[in-house]
Amino acid sequence: MGLNRKMGLNRNTIRIVTSALLLTALALAQSPDPKALLHEAVNQLRGPAMVATYTLTVERPGRSKRYVLRIYTDGDRRALIQVIEPRREAGQAFLMLGEDIWIYNPRLGRVLRLPPSGKSDRFLGSDVSYADLAGRDLEDDYEVRLEPAGEPGRLTLVLTPKPRAPTPWGRVVLQIEAASKLPRRIVYYDQRGQPVKEIEMRKVARIAEDRYLVTETLVVDRVREGYRTVFEVSNWRIGAVPDRCFTPTALERGCER
Repeated sequence: MGLNRKMGLNRNTIRIVTSALLLTALALAQSPDPKALLHEAVNQLRGPAMVATYTLTVERPGRSKRYVLRIYTDGDRRALIQVIEPRREAGQAFLMLGEDIWIYNPRLGRVLRLPPSGKSDRFLGSDVSYADLAGRDLEDDYEVRLEPAGEPGRLTLVLTPKPRAPTPWGRVVLQIEAASKLPRRIVYYDQRGQPVKEIEMRKVARIAEDRYLVTETLVVDRVREGYRTVFEVSNWRIGAVPDRCFTPTALERGCER
């Protein structure tokens, strides 16, 4: 009698442990892959292959400056950016080919390659760095993990630099929509854990059933009050961009001639 009761208890214990293990395995199987989430978030952030007009407004205490840019991108690691306005600075161009960034200065009539250490520099004096524009640094330079809890309908990815990664940040936190995988907020922290820069995706346009284009972005300097940059996208034309747009020749001559 006592032996039967003990065997029954053992069987119940085994069933409970087995059920718990199965539930844990099922939860892990259903948990989204952080690397896959980051890849999709970067895809949404980069946008599709297209030609578009970007208006860049750099705000500083008591003043602001406005740039009009023409952007050609393959939606991945290649982009050509031409300055259209203001007239005094028109003709400047920037070519991004993966890790390489090239700059054309019409006054000097020269094409210069940006050194790796310059990727954290401010693009046109704004609060946006060259690394922000360059492509997939968030994927290439960081390890990623998924925070277990966050706001309803959103997921939080925490990125920490890989060993010897060329980045000044100690940590980057992305908040993305769970359904669309669209990034809505990115916060950059320094090595001491203090927030330094925040990027908010304020407006989006739906361009396909499962694809979006960020049409207005606010970048805020969290250290210096009143330092902000606004990116606005307009007049976009989605579709393949010719390879000739992503060559050093296009920096000076453009790519639609």
